[in-house]
Order: sequence, then C-alpha cells, then structure tokens
Amino acid sequence: MKKNTSLPAWIYSLLILVVVLSLWEGLSRYKIINPLFLSSPTEILAAGYDLMKSGEFFTHLRQSAYIYVVGVVAGCLAGALLGLAMGWWRRFGDIVDPYVVFFSAMPRVALYPVFIMLMGVGSLSRILIVLIGVMFPMLFNAYVGAKQTSKQLLEVAQVFGYRRHEIFYKVVLPSAMPYLMAGFRNGVTLGMILVVVSEFFGASGGLGQQIAVTAQFFQTSFMYAWVIYTSLLALAFVKLTDWLERRLLWWS
Repeated sequence: MKKNTSLPAWIYSLLILVVVLSLWEGLSRYKIINPLFLSSPTEILAAGYDLMKSGEFFTHLRQSAYIYVVGVVAGCLAGALLGLAMGWWRRFGDIVDPYVVFFSAMPRVALYPVFIMLMGVGSLSRILIVLIGVMFPMLFNAYVGAKQTSKQLLEVAQVFGYRRHEIFYKVVLPSAMPYLMAGFRNGVTLGMILVVVSEFFGASGGLGQQIAVTAQFFQTSFMYAWVIYTSLLALAFVKLTDWLERRLLWWS
C-alpha cells in the first residue's frame, strides 16, 4: 500500500497566497497598477497596523460587533422557530408560505431607508436590516429540515408511544439540525455583509462606515485594511460555526 506523500491542503493554500501577494507587490512597486486604486500589500499591512496600534480598529469594531451579534442571533432564532413551525405544522406552513416567499423576494437593503425614516439612523434600524436578511436563509433551511424528516423515523416514534412534542424534540429537531447549521453558516457570512452595507448610510462609526469614508477620500491603503479586517472577522465567525457544528452534530 502506497504511503500518501502529498502535502496538507493548508500548505497549498498558503503557497497560493504567497504567490498572489508577491505578484501584487511587484506590480504595485513598478507602478504597473495605479496605487490610487490598488495599494501594495505592504502599505495595506502598515495601514492595518496603524489602525490596530491607535485603537481605532477596536473602537469601530465594538459598534459593528453589537449590530452583528444582536442581528444575527435574533434573525437565526426567528428564522429557525418559524421554519420549524412551518415544517412541523403543515397547515400553518401552507397558510404563511405565500407571505414568506413574498417578503423573502423583497430586497432587504432597499428597506433600510424606510427603517431610517421610522426609527432614525441609530442601531435599531441597522439591527433590523441584519435580522431580516439573516432570518430568511435560516427559515428556508429549517423548513426543509423539518419537512424532510424521515417518515420511517416518525412512524417508529409513534409505535414507541412518543407524544407529539416528544416526536418534535427527539426526532424532528435532530433530523433538522444539519439544515439549521447550514442556515446558521449562511447567516453568519450574510450578516457581516449586511452590517457593512447598513453602515454605508448615515452611520457615525463601524467597519462599513470606515470603508465608505476612506474610499471617499481615496485613502486606499486604509480602505483595503478595513476590508481585510472585515473579511478576517467573517472568516473567524465561519470557523467558529464549523467548530460548533462538529460539537453539535457529533453523530454525523
């Protein structure tokens, strides 16, 4: 039997990153690309260090993190509860399904001016944008997960005398967990995008607001530093979700 001598996947990922950054740095140093629109990696790194050293990064991170955590958690909970209810109580699902489809097709960001008119430019309007945007992917995953529970498992539970609420908690909910985690994973990444977009309009701080301000004043290095920080935060949340999924879905 041949021994597997291939390198781990993360090494290939790192090599690709090194090649891309080296090429990017060379193009920037020799002025092949316009630094006004695309700064070099070293300049972006220096800008990111300045933001971290001055504490400006943490100041704006706190504002965005509050919007993000509250919006994502509330949106995932609302979507999971409604989706599970639609999948478990079929009659209820049939009744509310047209409304869910109608509102899910509505562009969530387009509602932000309405929220601003109703609630001002404070945190609540941005939380609602994140909540609504995250809720629907979670809802559809929860609905499909509950609806596709194996009929054989449901019949076995009934044979063993499980009551209706016991069937839900012991059969339907575990069966729907992979779908719930998939919805949560989508919500984690989508939530970060919606936080940034919501902060483009009238916010006094936050990661998105800083991206907009630095882009407006052509502070390219700092703009890319904020973008990279935002992407790294999203990546960290996704990895945390993957870890949580392994702990919760230990049987898969």
